[in-house]
Amino acid sequence: MTPPRTTTPTQNQNYKRKYLPEDADQAIVQTPYGRGLVVRTRRADNIKEIQLLEWESFAKKVSSPPPEPFMLYTPVEYPSVTPHIGDDVICQYGRGRIMAISIVDMSPDKENKDCDKNSNTNTSSNDNGATPTQSPLKLSEPPQKSKPTPNQKPILKYTIALTSWRLSQTRKPIHVHLITPPPRVVRKHTLNEMDAHSRVSFAQHQKSRANAQFSKQKDYALALITYAGAVDAVRNVQHDHSSNNYVRADLVVVMVTCSNNAGMCCVHLKKWEEGRKFAQNALILLDALYQKRGRNIHGILNGEGLIDAKLFGEWRVKSYFIVGRCCLEKGEEDVASGVLKKGLAVGKVYLEEMGTEGCKCK
Repeated sequence: MTPPRTTTPTQNQNYKRKYLPEDADQAIVQTPYGRGLVVRTRRADNIKEIQLLEWESFAKKVSSPPPEPFMLYTPVEYPSVTPHIGDDVICQYGRGRIMAISIVDMSPDKENKDCDKNSNTNTSSNDNGATPTQSPLKLSEPPQKSKPTPNQKPILKYTIALTSWRLSQTRKPIHVHLITPPPRVVRKHTLNEMDAHSRVSFAQHQKSRANAQFSKQKDYALALITYAGAVDAVRNVQHDHSSNNYVRADLVVVMVTCSNNAGMCCVHLKKWEEGRKFAQNALILLDALYQKRGRNIHGILNGEGLIDAKLFGEWRVKSYFIVGRCCLEKGEEDVASGVLKKGLAVGKVYLEEMGTEGCKCK
């Protein structure tokens, strides 16, 4: 009988495949087989595992196409796909999003005009004291603008809003203007991969979409889904280095307004219990903010025009109205009466302030 084959621990380690983490910023590259996503890069041999995103068009050309997705393993450094406005990119300053793309004017007009000025002022004289002579370049014949050749590519300037780092105590993004090297396009982060600032920005974008669906399209069912998605995006947000007081203030605003607006959608759709929960969520947030009056977040909101009559008056009255209406429709008259009385009392407290300073409210 043949004795059993034995292996050393070192050999076992070589046969056992180790888990390699995916790249934090997965680049989208242009391969000979279409666009591909660089899932991970092996440090040991620099092999890139690329998922081909356009494999269907190439699978039709093969008699027995492999199961999806197509994977390409290569050490080749493929170029990035062409960046477009709205793409997430990586540049030498970090990760960001392209806000604008413009063509750089490289015409030599300005340089030639400067040369003309210099040629008219520069004079020369010989050793015999002869009269200085002007440059032979005539003013009546300006140099012609050089025309780009047909194969010459225009030089592009990319305006990028950085998301990987920000200035402290501000919500304004840092913009960089980049010509060379061009940025590399990367996959957009999923919601779970976003930091606190990105989640709040995503929720604000969802709120803008939902406002149009509610006011212009009158599509209350779709607006409810979008408002609820905005609330869920920041419901359990984990604050990190990116969440300064401005981010926390924006989070409170988007949570309260989207909760109230989702409750209004439920009123239109006659979803009474769901609408009641949304409005009660807004009241909980407003009550927590009321307990912290005079602190950083409250001061930021007041400084931006969200006065107390707006925060604790108008928004709370709207929440009380939604809760009261939902309770009334469910047959809970006593509860509805008590809630609506609270809303009336709150409105009276801030009515005078809203009348005198309401023009400052956003």
